[in-house]
Amino acid sequence: MSCETNINEQTIWINSAKVDCVGVGPMQCFNVKNSESEDWTNFYQEIKGFNFEPGYIYKLKVSVDTLDRSNLPADKSFLEYKLIEILSKDTDPFLPLNDIWMITQLKGIDNLKDIALKSIPTIELNTNTRSIMGSNGCNRFRGKLETLKEGKISFGPLMGTKKLCAEMTTPNNFNSALSQVKYYKHNGLELLFFDRDNELLIGLKKVD
Repeated sequence: MSCETNINEQTIWINSAKVDCVGVGPMQCFNVKNSESEDWTNFYQEIKGFNFEPGYIYKLKVSVDTLDRSNLPADKSFLEYKLIEILSKDTDPFLPLNDIWMITQLKGIDNLKDIALKSIPTIELNTNTRSIMGSNGCNRFRGKLETLKEGKISFGPLMGTKKLCAEMTTPNNFNSALSQVKYYKHNGLELLFFDRDNELLIGLKKVD
C-alpha cells in the first residue's frame, strides 16, 4: 500500500483546451503554468476532483502529494494532485482566434478578387499550442506565435515548402506582411493585422 511522504500546496493555471501529447502513449494533456508570466507547458497527470470545461482558463489551488515510489507501478507518477479550490474561472479571450482564416486585404495587392481562390493565402491559428500554419498562395508554412497578448500578436520564423509558382507577387507580399505583424483587432468573423505603426497589413475573414 502506497503512503504519502510529503504534502504541499501549489497554485497553478490551466489553459482553456487540452493538447495532444505523448506520455506512456498518445494522450491529451493539460497546458499549465505556475505563474501568469510563465509559458504554458504540458502537464501529463489528472487533478483529482477537478472537472475541466474547455474554453476557460482556470486558476487552481491544489495539493501535491509525494507518494512512496517503492510501492508504485513503473508508469505511475509519484506526484498526486488534488483540487483544493478553484480560485478563478475566466473565458479565454484568445479562443475566438482559433480557426482558419482567409485573407480579404493584403498590403501591396489592390484587388484580391482577381486571384484564383486556390491561390488566396489562408492561415490557421492555434493559440493553445501557440502555432500558426497555412498557405501563402503558393507554399505551405508553419511556425510559432512569438507574442500573444491582448491586442498584440507576432510570429516567429516560418518554415515552409519552396515551390515556385507562376504568380509570386501575392505569396511574397503575404510573407513580408506577416513578418511585420505586431497588433491585431478581432471583431466577429473579421481579423485584422497591423504593423508597429498601426498600418493595416492583412485583413482576414473566418472560413466556414
